[in-house]
Order: sequence, then structure tokens, then C-alpha cells
Amino acid sequence: MKTNFAKAEMFIRKDVTEVFQSIIDPATTTKIWFTKSSGKLEKDKNIEWEWEMYNHKVNVEVLEIIDNKKNCFQRR
Repeated sequence: MKTNFAKAEMFIRKDVTEVFQSIIDPATTTKIWFTKSSGKLEKDKNIEWEWEMYNHKVNVEVLEIIDNKKNCFQRR
């Protein structure tokens, strides 16, 4: 059985709280990643992200959020 996944890492010289909040809060993320979001990442919530320039949308399910440590989501 083939499992598809992506892992992304980067070194950021900012406060952990600031970086974590910018990833889960669409007010920031829509400026650097996707252009629209149906809401903030929260555990057990389903969110829609949109890239208007590509006419593309995805639904994601938030599996786990551990403040300032981890966010885990999957495409639905």
C-alpha cells in the first residue's frame, strides 16, 4: 500500500508563539501561502483553503493542535 505524505521543515528566527500563530491563523497565512481560508486551524475542524490564482481549493481536516509545538492536518 502506497501512502502519500509531505513533510516540510524550515529554520525561522522568530519567537515560537509568533510563528505558530501565523501558521494556524488565516489572517497571516493568506498573505504567504493560500489566498482564502474558511477559518483558523482548530482540532477536529474542517477547513477549506483556496489558491485563487490557480482556481484550486482543498478541504483539510485538522487532526491535532498542540499550542506552540505541533499542528497536524490532512487533505479530505
